[in-house]
Amino acid sequence: MPTNDQTNLICLLDCAEELSRLQNPAEARQSLALGVQRALGAYSVLLYRVRFSASGLVLTLLGWGLDNDGNPNWEDISGGDELNLGCDPLLGEALSSPTTYALARESDEVRVVFAIGPLGEARWLLEVHAMKRPERALLKAAAVVMQCFENNQQAWEYANLDTLTRLLNRKTFDTNFEQLIAVAEKAERNSDDRRQASDDQSLPCWLAVFDIDHFKRINDSFGHLFGDEVLLLFAERMRSCFRAQDKLFRFGGEEFVVMIRHVREDHVRGVFERFRRSIERYDFPQVGQVTCSVGYTRIDPAYTPAELLGRADAALYYAKEHGRNRVDSFDELVMQGLLKLVPAPDHSSIQADIDELFI
Repeated sequence: MPTNDQTNLICLLDCAEELSRLQNPAEARQSLALGVQRALGAYSVLLYRVRFSASGLVLTLLGWGLDNDGNPNWEDISGGDELNLGCDPLLGEALSSPTTYALARESDEVRVVFAIGPLGEARWLLEVHAMKRPERALLKAAAVVMQCFENNQQAWEYANLDTLTRLLNRKTFDTNFEQLIAVAEKAERNSDDRRQASDDQSLPCWLAVFDIDHFKRINDSFGHLFGDEVLLLFAERMRSCFRAQDKLFRFGGEEFVVMIRHVREDHVRGVFERFRRSIERYDFPQVGQVTCSVGYTRIDPAYTPAELLGRADAALYYAKEHGRNRVDSFDELVMQGLLKLVPAPDHSSIQADIDELFI
């Protein structure tokens, strides 16, 4: 019969094997956190994403696991707010330790913090709370499993993120869009039966296309190096203005796409206007003022992804032809008689799991 230590090591090996197969980042985070929690006999774990800024260490809580009578449960809150924790000695020790973890006894519990990523460049922190100190060999084995997680994340990012901006890339767009249509389809069903759905779930979904105005002029006047910096800063403004669960893409060149769900129709224009104004007011280094045009449309499940993208593009084209630095809605332009609505074709509904989209 295996000893407790052997059982715990086997648990970590199973976790590493599962991580090697998972393609979904949210599933990988859950597998890592709960696998380490079980192996170390912890009653809770917290997983953070790490970002370093001029004001100090900034963490985003991605989720936590709680032990419920030997059955760990995971709560994913990857859409949460950033936390500026200042100087936590144990966090700092973990981030600078060659062993990639730091341990401290606090009151009647043990707190262990693992830094995940290269020394001094960790991208995640896993905080573990247990009643007794894990064996050193088990801690080292857990650190190896976390390297498997880091490798898994790097492979996913290489395949799915734009190299320059780190937004989702064009290849991932088609799959995500079809899933968003499924979300919109479910929202329409929920709006017809509010007794069985929360108000949020019955709100519509939206697609917007952004284009940086006169971007060729920026490249010609300042060079491609500053043009790339504009793209980078534009992407950062997108991350700041939209929710963590919204899908942000660099679609190609100076064109970007945003997919958002469950926003009231009378609020959605304000969402895009707020972003447009944030770009207009931002002082881009060397370049100065940059503006963008926005076209958006409501997601109608009767249309294919290409047709819906064409509607948002038509609104964007109208914005660029009528002064730029403005937001236009395809649906509103049609109602005003400024654009022509093409009747929806007869397509079968696209079904997908809502939770696979917003991770």
